Amino acid sequence: MRTLSITRLMLPLFILFLLIQNPVSADDQKQIQPVSQITKSCLNKLNSDRGLCVVLGLPKTGNASLVTELVQNSHLQVYFQSESPEEVNQVRKLADQRGLLGQRIFADQGKNDSIALASNLADVIFVQIPTDKPANQQELLRVLRPQGTAYTTDSEITKPVPEGNDYWDHPYHRPDNNPQSTDQNARSPYRTQFLADPKFSPMPEVSVAAGGKVYKAFGHIAHKQNQNAILNTLMCINAYNGTILWKRKLPEGFMIHRNTMIGTEDALLMADNESCKIIDSETGEIRDEIVIDEKLADGPVWKWMGMQNGTLYALIGNKEVKVDTQKSARRGLGHWPWGMWKGHDYSDPKKAFGFGRTFVAINPATKKVLWHFRDKDYIDSRGVCMKNNHIFYYCPDKFLACLNIENGKQVWKNDDKKLLASIGSNQKAQHYVTGYATTNYIKCSDDYLFFAGPQRLHLVTASAADGYLMWEKEHGNLQLVLRKDGIYAAGPKETGMKLDYATGEKIASLPTRRACTRATGSVDSIFFRTRGGTVRLETESHSAQHIAPMRPPCQDGVIVSNGLLYWGPWMCGCELSLYGHICLGPEKNSAAPASQAPPRRVAYASDLLKVEPLAARTGEWPAFRGDSRQSSTTSVSIPDKTKLSWTTQVTQSALPTAPVIAGNLIFVADRNGVVTAFDMQGKQVWKQYTGGAIYYPPTVNNDRLFVGSADGRVYAFEAKTGIPLWSFRVAPEQRWIPVYGKLISTWPVSGGVVVQNNTVYAAAGIAHFDGTHIVALDAESGELQRENNTSGALSETVNSGISLQGSLYIDENELRFLAGGVYEIARYDLQTLKCLNTPRAEVTSQYRTAFYPYYPDYGKYLSIEHTLADRRELVHDASYEGSAFTNLTLKEALPPGAPKVKKEVARWLSMRARRTGEAFKRKNLWIDQKQRRFTSFIVSPETLLTAGHPDEKSDAPFLTAIDINQGTDLWSHPLPALAVKGGTAIDPEGRIVVTLENGQLLCFSKD
Repeated sequence: MRTLSITRLMLPLFILFLLIQNPVSADDQKQIQPVSQITKSCLNKLNSDRGLCVVLGLPKTGNASLVTELVQNSHLQVYFQSESPEEVNQVRKLADQRGLLGQRIFADQGKNDSIALASNLADVIFVQIPTDKPANQQELLRVLRPQGTAYTTDSEITKPVPEGNDYWDHPYHRPDNNPQSTDQNARSPYRTQFLADPKFSPMPEVSVAAGGKVYKAFGHIAHKQNQNAILNTLMCINAYNGTILWKRKLPEGFMIHRNTMIGTEDALLMADNESCKIIDSETGEIRDEIVIDEKLADGPVWKWMGMQNGTLYALIGNKEVKVDTQKSARRGLGHWPWGMWKGHDYSDPKKAFGFGRTFVAINPATKKVLWHFRDKDYIDSRGVCMKNNHIFYYCPDKFLACLNIENGKQVWKNDDKKLLASIGSNQKAQHYVTGYATTNYIKCSDDYLFFAGPQRLHLVTASAADGYLMWEKEHGNLQLVLRKDGIYAAGPKETGMKLDYATGEKIASLPTRRACTRATGSVDSIFFRTRGGTVRLETESHSAQHIAPMRPPCQDGVIVSNGLLYWGPWMCGCELSLYGHICLGPEKNSAAPASQAPPRRVAYASDLLKVEPLAARTGEWPAFRGDSRQSSTTSVSIPDKTKLSWTTQVTQSALPTAPVIAGNLIFVADRNGVVTAFDMQGKQVWKQYTGGAIYYPPTVNNDRLFVGSADGRVYAFEAKTGIPLWSFRVAPEQRWIPVYGKLISTWPVSGGVVVQNNTVYAAAGIAHFDGTHIVALDAESGELQRENNTSGALSETVNSGISLQGSLYIDENELRFLAGGVYEIARYDLQTLKCLNTPRAEVTSQYRTAFYPYYPDYGKYLSIEHTLADRRELVHDASYEGSAFTNLTLKEALPPGAPKVKKEVARWLSMRARRTGEAFKRKNLWIDQKQRRFTSFIVSPETLLTAGHPDEKSDAPFLTAIDINQGTDLWSHPLPALAVKGGTAIDPEGRIVVTLENGQLLCFSKD
């Protein structure tokens, strides 16, 4: 490890290099500012300019500028915690003033012995609390990532790498191509460690992990617009908190889906069509380069690499078919066409991907070639693996052979006709059922060689001693994981099975593997894709468990390294609820001990029953989309003509929520965790803070304002004055994690709150495997009335259940929200909070969601299906991710008793009703032909108020009133930015308030 003095010397040069080599956006760049002596001291102790920093308490001077200065002079994200509410408020206010709150600074109150972060997250901790109140060293070590350091006033503590951690240092874990980790710490049950960018991946994708970092290489084909940004890009990611440490562009034209990446403790070896680059893990700089003489190997192209005991082994060969970089103009998530990959047919070994004739052994330190071996025939690098001092390699239809890696001598060569006939010719792949033609199809154990994969008709087993055929199975499209207790062969339909090594006899059946995704193994589990989500086969009990929100990414599978599990990002949207680079870790010791957790309910006022009343008015808009049903309706008439009365800026740095209106006040919150009240002239009345992002607007009821925060709590304020009344932690523990650039609770109250009969209803959670928690609270006191903490595991058989993936609403005396992949809508009885969904014991998902809090680009479009008083119906279907919609239509009334068309609530396929046909055909009274998409609606008796943009013109947002009877526009105003989801509200006087994605609040009144 580098000494501290070297680090101090190199940090400025390192930062300068990063800025030159890896340009960052303007809002990501640090703002060099004058700093105090304390801040300078902290900055000088940093080993890296990026990552997660924890500050406990303020210096004796009580100056909150330490926190903002750290952020402004680095690329750090800072979590501040103090026992003093005054210090917390001081940091929040200063961070808010400087546009950093909720973006790179997060502040909360808590005890010094209970840091509200998940374990193994922080890169560095600065303890500023007085020496007479020493920090709990065990708690500091818990929160630190391995090799992270905590600095107290009189000492420093560095966390060691836990014993039992394993690396995934080759694309298939090791050069034997067996994707079975030996990591002893990545054990179930799991909790989310982080959700991070990038959210989407071009094709192909190759990953390795070592030295506390994950390296991801992204390829040349984008199938959707969201993948264009990282075409031909290499990323280095902090393995513990998901921070992207650096990026490099990869050379275009080289197909990366092969074994030419190896991670080490301090470097990444990345080979291409020119050389093997040795890339420094800290900086992303090329430290060295290994070039093979073309005369030795027919060409300069690296086909395969493996490393053992510090020696690098490679297959080198001639130039290949160059692949073309393909950008995409297609929006949405969705699937992609197959068979599009230039060169995937492998028609000519001289030019095909991965074929070569020369093996070399190299000392990476000296770049000296230790030996080389050249065959007269072309070797398929998809058929190369290495174990126990041997390289095994296959020449299609000709022979199977073995080299001694110590001297490069051929140990044996087998061209037995029976063996070759069993292995067979390479089959056509590149199909969603089979998988990718570029996939490796050979694996080895101590005694056996295995042929299986997308290109194989049969599973074939040969002896590692001489290459002779041992046994074969009928099906070859199997993803193998080799364990001591047997061969786990994940296959489509009924082909999956566990097999005996010696005989090939079937020991047990495996759940169905869905499509192309690779199977991988941890110490206690096998992971592969099922029909929606991930199946986790628990090897001890041989039971199938379901991880529903995400499935293993196509070409990587679940990577097991650093004591953690990694999913994504994805190229498609197949029954997914969570997108991005997702990490799970062991639940054991993942948070501070429960005994150290603060109380769930905190009262801030001495008398919670007395609040200053709001002006009583009828026809208000006190909740998201108007009411607890989200009906988007009002009895107030929308004016025939309107004008812009005023505009004000709610926030400069965050997405605001929709507005609500009550008592002549407008209330708006934002994703920085701020709640603000304005009067009807746009003047700020009060402002308050919560600990986390607020994704959905407040709800006003009985003179009180209630809001759910991503810190896991519900807050109550006096609506007229903003005086805090109480808060209640719905989250079962204080455990914050990184989620797409923010720090939030593992159980955020992300779906808003609803109020009925003096009861506040809230839900907390992200994914079912972490747990989903529902509460009913007394609106006046904040006291817990009842709760449900079990619906995250509705089915004990497969351990799957409800994930919080939608905003809360009340309908038919039930609390409801979108539930993720397995259950379309979560349903709870209002009186008991009993979950009303019927448990499902199948390992399958079918619903797709992209929850607006985490994917604001994809969750913002609204559908409407509103029945008017005369039973005519306004209909507009919009897929949540923006790829499809139907034009706004007024349909004639359904005859009595005629069934309505059942539609997916998430509107993944908005055209489904048109394709499958309606149960009863109705006349369209009018159809809007302007090809408009909508983010907000308000239905009044005669007029429909809409906000949105023309389909192909997202830069032309509008606010438009439509005559419901005629379908014609009454008036329309251009907007400076798109209205947020549900971002319109109306007051009893007909004044229309709109919040925009640029942080503005606008008011339109009668002209």
